[in-house]
Amino acid sequence: MTEFMTEEEQVEQLKNWIKQYGMAIVAGIAMALIIVSCWHYWQRYQTRILTHASRTYDEMLTLRAQNNSVGATLQAQKLQTHFAKTPYAQLASMILAREAVTNKNYPEAIKQLNTVISSSSNPSLRAIAKARIARINIAQNKPDAALELLKNVEDKHFNGLIDEIKGDAYLMQKDTAKAKASYQLALKELPAEEVTQRPLLQMKLDNLATASDAT
Repeated sequence: MTEFMTEEEQVEQLKNWIKQYGMAIVAGIAMALIIVSCWHYWQRYQTRILTHASRTYDEMLTLRAQNNSVGATLQAQKLQTHFAKTPYAQLASMILAREAVTNKNYPEAIKQLNTVISSSSNPSLRAIAKARIARINIAQNKPDAALELLKNVEDKHFNGLIDEIKGDAYLMQKDTAKAKASYQLALKELPAEEVTQRPLLQMKLDNLATASDAT
């Protein structure tokens, strides 16, 4: 036992132990250092990427504020090309989609919004993108496509908005029963502090009731 060994024997035992396991220990330490170094490098790299993307996004917003649509579009495309995995690229896609809708370029708007759906890790952004595509579908008299798209929306915070759009799609399909049920559900799901969307939704529901009474 160690407590009965002489000092020389303990030193000799330590030497033998180092000979037997020393290389494995050194290799383990070296591997740990490499992993930590790579992690820090990755973190610094990600920070640089986000910083560059943020600056490009700010430049895009500045150009938009100056009504320089060509320059703003170029910055947005730069974000999509060089910083595609960052939230800034996805926000740029949302802005380009809104501008495309304003110009009635619906295929381009849907393309930009689908980019958000496929690339964003943020369920809220994906939900907003799906809602906007669904509205475009309804505007193009495609309620079936809108309902199909809204079958799976991950962020439950948008349930009120999604059910309202579903109600619009059902109404376009002349299915007033489902439209009414969707509007009623949307009213329950909307936050109480939602003062902009709620009156419009209530008006849609009231119009349904009025139409039913008239028939």
